[in-house]
Amino acid sequence: MRLCINWLPLRPELTRSVARRAEDMGLWGIGIGDSPNYGELYSACADALAVTSSLVVGTSVTNPITRHWSVAAAAGRTFEDAYPGRFRLGIGRGDSAVRTFGLAPAGLSAMERFLATFTENVPTVRTLVAASGARTARIAGRAADGVIAGVGADTVAIRTIGAAADVARAPGRERTEIWASVRLAVGRDDTEIARLRRALVPRAVSASHFAFAATFAGKNVPEHFQSVLTERYAHYDYTAHGVAGKTSNATMFADRPDIEDYLLNRFAVVGSPGDCAQRLSQLSAHVDGIYLSVIFEDALAQLDAIAEMLSAS
Repeated sequence: MRLCINWLPLRPELTRSVARRAEDMGLWGIGIGDSPNYGELYSACADALAVTSSLVVGTSVTNPITRHWSVAAAAGRTFEDAYPGRFRLGIGRGDSAVRTFGLAPAGLSAMERFLATFTENVPTVRTLVAASGARTARIAGRAADGVIAGVGADTVAIRTIGAAADVARAPGRERTEIWASVRLAVGRDDTEIARLRRALVPRAVSASHFAFAATFAGKNVPEHFQSVLTERYAHYDYTAHGVAGKTSNATMFADRPDIEDYLLNRFAVVGSPGDCAQRLSQLSAHVDGIYLSVIFEDALAQLDAIAEMLSAS
């Protein structure tokens, strides 16, 4: 089971600590997010690579709007020269990283051109596309090595994305890797687990907004939730994207605990070490690897709890 910690670079020294700890635990990799109000993406990748010897480090994910392909290519060449085979480029159309600044996500053709140009210039660096629907997944099949399925732990929706990527794959290209992406919080008792579930509500809402705001097609969303989700997403606040506390996003479904529970159960894995290990093991049977977004404010303590989870698996 290939597990990759998703990380937002709060501080360089903390990024280095998280990377070292992830490698010591035997995790496969660490993905560095490209989001406003955090540290510089490629600097954080360099920090993580420099203090580890086998950990795979990638962008999870950057975008073609705020990062020109030449910047990504320069970083890719630098990392490939210094740490061969240990850097991956993950790219999406752009969510909080662009909308926070009043910019629109990249068009699909622009993203495909970015990937083609990057690969032409840095052919040895593997690439992944973040996709929540079939159209973007087809780009991964044509132009990338893998797809990060941004639809939570729903295996029906993950298979839909994987099938779209596979159909678009050109003759002679390797099979497209399929990666799941979930929020993870491991608790040691019922009180802590309940607290962690509440803490992950805004993260689950932000993940669901990315997955569902454009369309529900092929995403296996219960029909009786769709109209409520559409109405509430119209008021999504990007300035509070993934932010802890009682933001408007965190309380978006406070009057609908059934929807809150659905989003948490789909986009987050929360529970005891044994329960989390079981859920991830079940999910891993359907994918090549799993990106795990931890609670960044409590990262080192959560990594300790994840180590317990791994020992329970």
